[in-house]
Amino acid sequence: MTTYLLVDDALRSPELRHEIAEGVGDPMIFIEHDGRRIVVGSILEQTTFEKREDIVDEYWTFNDLGIEELIKNESFPKDSMIDELTVRALERLGVFAVSVPGNFRLATADYLRDKGVDIAIEIDEWKMRRRRKTPWEIEGIERAQRAADTAMLTAARMLRDAEPTADGRLRFEGEILSAELIRIAMQAELLDGGAYSEEILVQCGDAALNGHDLGAGPIMADHSVVIDVFPKDRRTTCWSDMTRTYVSGTPSEELRNLHAHVRKALDIAFDALRPGASNAHQAVADYFNDQGFPTASHHQGPDPLREGFFHSLGHGIGLQTHEPPALGRRPDELIEGDVVAVEPGLYFPGIGGVRLEDTVVITSDGIEHFTEPLPYDLEP
Repeated sequence: MTTYLLVDDALRSPELRHEIAEGVGDPMIFIEHDGRRIVVGSILEQTTFEKREDIVDEYWTFNDLGIEELIKNESFPKDSMIDELTVRALERLGVFAVSVPGNFRLATADYLRDKGVDIAIEIDEWKMRRRRKTPWEIEGIERAQRAADTAMLTAARMLRDAEPTADGRLRFEGEILSAELIRIAMQAELLDGGAYSEEILVQCGDAALNGHDLGAGPIMADHSVVIDVFPKDRRTTCWSDMTRTYVSGTPSEELRNLHAHVRKALDIAFDALRPGASNAHQAVADYFNDQGFPTASHHQGPDPLREGFFHSLGHGIGLQTHEPPALGRRPDELIEGDVVAVEPGLYFPGIGGVRLEDTVVITSDGIEHFTEPLPYDLEP
């Protein structure tokens, strides 16, 4: 029988936040043993967790384990108090072997081993625990997605209502429309929706080839504008992720062609996403390759590919913006309940870029969107 152990705070550790739900910023101990879920922490958190019978079977305070004795013993190192309390909690349960994640605190692991506790670092096991989203995580992702939808609609309205100037820039409500102006407006909408994001990508034209660069400066008429927003729900700290590509004005034929193929690729990806599958990235790469576009999967050159489809199809998302499962060239096999962001794209100098992205949950026979997807059209 495996005993699972975490020693951390729930703001720094997504593993602990996943297990206890509450965003506690002080160190706590989580133990799952013999079907019992036990949280050990300060008396300041006792009332909160005694109400969370859906999350915790038992709550022990540090006082129950003798923290007052340790505080009064001036020869005992302050930094080792949480480690000693962990040992005492395990001894109380008669546990001498535990499973911990790969980012478990080294000092705590050393202390436990010195006290005779066997530590098994089980990275894959803890990843699987995180992939099984809780109901409150699903709710948080949906709230983040609804906020993202509203923010994206705001960006689309700004592009739709903007007027071209003589030099090819755009003017919106008396101001030159810029990546910064769109980003600020979207951030305000996110806050109204109970979410936030400091890093919204607003990339005009060739800026879309710059990976995760935020984008800056004026938005140009007739150019692609790739907008990638990944907000965090304030209540649960869960994320969502979405991208749309717009053109304020008249898209070039090259852009229309890229958009049509990326739109097709998104459907190919969605069709490939189901429990037990791991071929979505390759299916999209093969489609792009068949259409004559370079992809990282088919690239043979000595240097990394920097145009075409040069990134992963997507990633898992939840309490982190990038978490398992992987949807790239080294994919994970999908399981029911996985939440993934799917984002095929094509980018070429002198043309610009197109990326379309939605966050979906893997169901028993395919996928389900968290909200009704916004239109994928180039026209905002």
